[in-house]
Amino acid sequence: IAGTLRSVISTIVTVDFFVVCALLVWFLTGIFASAVLDNDAIQIAFNGIFESVVQPALGILMIAALAGAVVGDEEGKEAL
Repeated sequence: IAGTLRSVISTIVTVDFFVVCALLVWFLTGIFASAVLDNDAIQIAFNGIFESVVQPALGILMIAALAGAVVGDEEGKEAL
């Protein structure tokens, strides 16, 4: 059951990573459109979902990175 749980968490983190990458592209596109094209619509749309979508996605990724570091340290100790 531990292997299944690890696989599910790994899948969630992988999907979350690509969601965060897509959000980064959206953010950079908004900055480009705002600076070069003088159109703030993309950036305003991104700002509208920042608290409800972007922050939780980043939080999941950071928590997973910390958990991975802790679990990795514990596995390294068991191997010794």
